[in-house]
Amino acid sequence: MTSSEKNDGQILSTLANGLQVLESLAAGRTSVRHLSGELGLARQTVYRLLRTLTALGWVERDPIDDTYRLTTTVWSIASRSFRLSDVRDTLYPMVRRLAQEHGETVHLATYERGQVTYIDKADGWQPIRSYTELGGTAPAYCVATGKMLLSMQPEGEITRVLSGPLQAHTEATVTDADVLRRELAETRERGYAVNDSEWRTGVAGLAVMVVSGPTGESVAIGFSGPQARITSRFDVLLSALRAAVARSPFIHPTAAATPDKDLEDL
Repeated sequence: MTSSEKNDGQILSTLANGLQVLESLAAGRTSVRHLSGELGLARQTVYRLLRTLTALGWVERDPIDDTYRLTTTVWSIASRSFRLSDVRDTLYPMVRRLAQEHGETVHLATYERGQVTYIDKADGWQPIRSYTELGGTAPAYCVATGKMLLSMQPEGEITRVLSGPLQAHTEATVTDADVLRRELAETRERGYAVNDSEWRTGVAGLAVMVVSGPTGESVAIGFSGPQARITSRFDVLLSALRAAVARSPFIHPTAAATPDKDLEDL
């Protein structure tokens, strides 16, 4: 970073300094004194930055020689980003084909700590449709992709989410933890999730898994649109999702499950 960039009022100097510390540590373990000289920062500043990064799990200190090094957190985040990019790029044609063939908005979503993030989306051609932002988030317990992803999480994570505050976003939002736990169990067993106007009034959705497990990121794909239209076309849309996932290289076993009571769930 140049000196003029550092002096830019729109740049947070503390954040910039912290990132420079991480970049320096990428070359290997080092000491406060060495980092201070390399980055031109006061030792006390470097020490505070390292303490913060250590507390957040990005850096660890060796008490024997008082040096610091990166933890696997950086590697984990970078690896996850590359894996998600690969999944998103591979499924890009499928997301758009589904939106074009059925006219409804299609979302590709991933999960993290009770939230879903839309990593890809394609708007349908219907004049009235659901509107979301690429990169936008939503509570997992309120949307179809979120419920599908949450249902596949370890029991400890499900308990953590259901133990937290469950805010009602519409009159239909389910905020009873016991009811949600039963629904997640049903979702996991039947292989699809539904949202019946629980996040946005009048908007419904359904979703299935694409990939999940220790070798791949948890990703779900789903349709969303006006409640009446999604309900009336539920069987067709669910079949389309399952057929598309079956043709993808990331098929998840639950995506091929046989529906038992599709329309009753909406």
